[in-house]
Amino acid sequence: MGILSKVISLLAVNISRLITFFSNIQQFQERIWVVSIQPNLEMNNNVLNNTFLVSEDSFDSPMQWMEKQGYRAEIINRVDRMRRSQVIKIQLENSLHSLIRVK
Repeated sequence: MGILSKVISLLAVNISRLITFFSNIQQFQERIWVVSIQPNLEMNNNVLNNTFLVSEDSFDSPMQWMEKQGYRAEIINRVDRMRRSQVIKIQLENSLHSLIRVK
């Protein structure tokens, strides 16, 4: 019985890790942000505001869109920890990004 209980214990630990892994993947693919991008006032630009719906369902990896926009690692960490309905503003070199996590 000692070996059987060790095997069951080992399986229980690995199943728990597997459930946690899939839960994290599911949460990663469910997040959605509304991102509003406003150019700096110094820039002569015809576009006053660009607004995007950013869904992680279309990402290959977490925070992929934010990385492509040039967000620094500490900003990506802030965005990653956002709760629903939370808003943050990010000043980049040429624009101000306002993010609202909606899901």
